[in-house]
Amino acid sequence: FGMSWSLTPGDCAFVGIYGEKDDFAILLMEDADAQQISLTDGNFKDKDFESSERARAKDHAKDAVKGTVLRKSDFETENGWSFAAPLALTVYKGSPSSPTPLCGVSLDGKAGKVMVRRLDDEIAALNLGETETAQYAGPMVGSKEELLDGISNPMNWLRDAGARKLSGFSIASVNSTTMTSTTSEGSSTETETTSDMETTEGGGDDDAAVHATACGLVLALALVM
Repeated sequence: FGMSWSLTPGDCAFVGIYGEKDDFAILLMEDADAQQISLTDGNFKDKDFESSERARAKDHAKDAVKGTVLRKSDFETENGWSFAAPLALTVYKGSPSSPTPLCGVSLDGKAGKVMVRRLDDEIAALNLGETETAQYAGPMVGSKEELLDGISNPMNWLRDAGARKLSGFSIASVNSTTMTSTTSEGSSTETETTSDMETTEGGGDDDAAVHATACGLVLALALVM
């Protein structure tokens, strides 16, 4: 019926950080639907989170569908700002003075320790700890909830920035159909619900290396509760 859905907290997730190129990879969990996405080096966990807008997604990103991976090349920076060595990155929509955080990543951790954990179920923020390069290497097909669980699993992350091609994410959604039947007397109604799975596959990240599943490269990460 022409209904439009807005991006909400948890509708994206970081799936790569590449310190040697000051690059990153962000997976869209829902269609951008013509909305403006912005990026800041602030941390949404800060009290009264606000943002001096650092980068805005380019116009073509407004047409991105769920499953798309956005990289640094899909954003344009403000006033020559560099993505070099951030302690945190947050994707948000809205104005810098009144932003709505969508997802984030924290790179602030103790020396010698690397962590992967979801900081907030709603916002879908990761804490990767103190690391310059990390990349998701887990399942790329499933529902939003299944993919978020996979992304927050430390066994699904690698240090090798070229180990995986982060394109071809397929995100399934469930459409429920309700069937109602009435008896000949009209006195009772039975309802049956069936579900159909729709899968949307996004694009992006064409410059990444060929998919590899080398278990021996898996990070020795500790899951911090």
